[in-house]
Amino acid sequence: MIASTDINLQLVKFLPALFAISITFFLGSGWLLGRYRAKKFGGTEVVIEDALFTAIFGLSALVLGLTFSNASNHYETRSEGVRAQANAIKEVYESTHYLQPTDQAAIQESLSRLLTLRIQTYSDLKNMNDIAIATDRLAKLVRQINVDVAKAVAVAPSENKALLFETITLQTRNLVSTFHSADIKTKSHPPILMMRFIYTLLCVASLLIGYTVAMRGETDWFLAMVYLLLMGFGIYVILALEYPNLLMPFDEFNEDLLRLRNSLGPV
Repeated sequence: MIASTDINLQLVKFLPALFAISITFFLGSGWLLGRYRAKKFGGTEVVIEDALFTAIFGLSALVLGLTFSNASNHYETRSEGVRAQANAIKEVYESTHYLQPTDQAAIQESLSRLLTLRIQTYSDLKNMNDIAIATDRLAKLVRQINVDVAKAVAVAPSENKALLFETITLQTRNLVSTFHSADIKTKSHPPILMMRFIYTLLCVASLLIGYTVAMRGETDWFLAMVYLLLMGFGIYVILALEYPNLLMPFDEFNEDLLRLRNSLGPV
């Protein structure tokens, strides 16, 4: 359950299936337990009080709702980060036209490499440790661009220096800040304990559903199947919002960066 920074992120794609299989297993286990107790002790009354039954499902709904809300907020923040990074690179790239030709070409080449590296960092995710290494490379390249821009501004034509201080210097600072902030936000995920708690709640709720159905002698499994499908899809949505580069179309989530790369052309 995502317990190590070295975890294979490809396993995240299978977590919704794991949740669905576990829910199904506990649903069946609850039904078998209910059938056993009904045959052994007789009667059709459910042992679990309705108040307790309702409380457990209410707690499950509350935790799921909070987790979905946090995941949605994380997704919006990361989407804004992608747009901000693309915009920051574009602004600095366009302002290089006021530099001397050699400095302009060098910084534009560095910005193109930064854009390509940023896209590659999240296009083929393996594990969290690989992401940390890639983001460190991004940070080093951003810092180097900041230094190169400062040097280029210092040797720029005197008539352009005032303009450069008001444009590319401020824009480069924004570039550094944007990439630093996006790096922090990308690594922000819900606590492992929360995911385990959700998993436990859903399994317990499934066990109670199966148990109640068996004790009441009900044979209509339609609502139980609807519950299974909704819970499985709900977990998929939460994980997709938390890991959009894994469980959502990559081109859709990184549209701004890809569009910018196409407009700049190959490195």
